[in-house]
Amino acid sequence: MKRRKLLVIAGILLVLIVLAFIAASLLRRPAERPTATPVFVERPTPALDPAKAQAAATKAPTDAAAQKELGDALLAKRRFEEASAAYRASLAINPNQSTAWSALGETLMQTTKSDGVGLPTQAADAFRKALALDPRDARARFYFAMEKDFKGQHDQAIGEWLQLLREVPAGSDADEAIRTTLAASIKRNVQLIRQAADEAGRVQPRYKSTN
Repeated sequence: MKRRKLLVIAGILLVLIVLAFIAASLLRRPAERPTATPVFVERPTPALDPAKAQAAATKAPTDAAAQKELGDALLAKRRFEEASAAYRASLAINPNQSTAWSALGETLMQTTKSDGVGLPTQAADAFRKALALDPRDARARFYFAMEKDFKGQHDQAIGEWLQLLREVPAGSDADEAIRTTLAASIKRNVQLIRQAADEAGRVQPRYKSTN
């Protein structure tokens, strides 16, 4: 009887070990990209009128701030290509603007594609430049956490998004983007765990009653 109980316990332990290995393997798999890239844009308050911002930028073509304000106004309207051009113009005048670099990265996330699970190359370069100027830039950190999630580093990505939630204003576009992306990542992780449990169940030894 004791031997039979030991065999049952050993079988249960074996199943748990197999489940743990399968779950760990699945959770490290690259995630599928979301169908749409979330927008981290922060709308100015009050929102800038793109027409007025364009007029101001045209009157002051060598003013980096005016060009950036035009980019902000266009980005708030989701006019990504035009916003990208305005940010490039601003950065050509003054490259030491962390928020302009991360905003440019945002537009590139929306308008360029990546060859693999990482961020588009140009967008990643822009975010790195933003972080070199300001290591706390929330937008750049948000997208680099997304890259980790794409690569299967879900626990790290979720930890960084939770930290960002402690920093960005509640109810902001940033807050909404983080919460939406975080929820999607958690949902994917739950699905992977369920898949791991199903796969473990398929190789699980069947209990045989001695009665």
